[in-house]
Amino acid sequence: MELKRQLGLPSAILVVVASMIGTGIFITTGEILGMTHNALLILSLWGVALLVAVTGSLCYAELAAMWPHVGGEYVYLKKTFGFLPAFLSGWISLLIGFTACVAITSITVIEYTRQFLNDVYGSQAPLSLFLADPMNQKITASLIILFFGGVHIIGVRTGTVVQNVLTVVKIAIIVSFLGFGAWMADWSQADRLVTVYPAASEQPLGGVPVMGLSLLIIMFSYAGWNGASYLSGEIKNPGRNLPLALLLGTVVTSVIYLLLNVVFLVSAPGAELMNQKAVGAVAARSLFGPGVSGFFTIAVALILLSSISVEIMIGPRVYYAMAKDRMLFGILGSVSERFGTPAFAIALQVVLSIFYVFIGNSTLLMEYMGFALGIFPVLTVIGLIYLRKKHPEIPRPFKVPLYPLVPLVFIVISVFMLAAGFLAWTNTSRFALLAVLAGVPVFYLWRWHASRRYAGALAAEPTAPPGAE
Repeated sequence: MELKRQLGLPSAILVVVASMIGTGIFITTGEILGMTHNALLILSLWGVALLVAVTGSLCYAELAAMWPHVGGEYVYLKKTFGFLPAFLSGWISLLIGFTACVAITSITVIEYTRQFLNDVYGSQAPLSLFLADPMNQKITASLIILFFGGVHIIGVRTGTVVQNVLTVVKIAIIVSFLGFGAWMADWSQADRLVTVYPAASEQPLGGVPVMGLSLLIIMFSYAGWNGASYLSGEIKNPGRNLPLALLLGTVVTSVIYLLLNVVFLVSAPGAELMNQKAVGAVAARSLFGPGVSGFFTIAVALILLSSISVEIMIGPRVYYAMAKDRMLFGILGSVSERFGTPAFAIALQVVLSIFYVFIGNSTLLMEYMGFALGIFPVLTVIGLIYLRKKHPEIPRPFKVPLYPLVPLVFIVISVFMLAAGFLAWTNTSRFALLAVLAGVPVFYLWRWHASRRYAGALAAEPTAPPGAE
């Protein structure tokens, strides 16, 4: 049984928006301002990040329209370069990309909820005391993961409705913050948007390296611009709807990001924003007063619930695609006859995410793996150029405009960011590369095991990319 195409264009756009908008936008600007001391440079870097996300979404749109199957990068890399690079991308996604992200976000939801309860009811309230215990936090976070896992197992339509409602709530919260923030802001202080603040101490990196590192950190907030590509096999009329969803979802989110940064930078003096992890809370307190900051805290928790839901929605589609190729246990490639969803793949993600909740160091793993997660989109877009040269005969319902400029812009800026990240986080980047390379022996061991177990049923290594199917 195969997955059915049940998602229309509005749902696909909301998947992209939900994938992109998380807590990153509310914590990144203060850190970057502390690194650059330049408000105008921050706005410019967010503009460059918009360019990276839009060019990347256009490239993925061409590939997704060519091969409208679930799995995203795994499918494109498999069709272009073969099973090994495809397996490595799925290996990183399974090892850390989706699973640890769900764990981190669920724990963060509990922490924001606890802060809200402390602000409103006091730290001695029964629920506040319950959530103050670390084990209770983990248990509650696990229940959140189990809930969304169950929602997405029950059915694509049910999961989509829940996801769409959460995404609409998320957008409403952010638009409300933008609207009321712009209304309450003191626009006589608009020069804060172009202010260069004096450095309190000498920076460890200067000039171009700082810009590259800042851009890499900003791009963490843009993670998810390719979210709809993971659900390609479940989107109606993918040749038309996938490119539109990827592009429109990315543009809408990017515009929201730029406007939020304008409000943040105008809301308070730079000295109050620099190096603040909760820059959104600082801005809310300055704009609306301390009484509103508690409700802003619970609003962020609601935003995070949408992020958990969408990660559980799209991540298992990668494992499903890998299992269909005998790259993982075959049961992960099955579709529930009752619900029409990859139930076992979703269950695997839920179990792994809960495991990360309890081991307690998933945040550290995400910091180490950030570099690895940036490698495969670059390789995917390089593959697009390769396919244009080597296989022009493949039907392309959508073609990247301004080719080859668009993919080259994405590749050049992305490589620049990765280089800056390697210079700044050399040890963690080396660890990330080792984690990727560790997948190579795992791949060949699995191939050996699968060839014996399935007795010739193992998918053959593709010698040339097949046409659109």
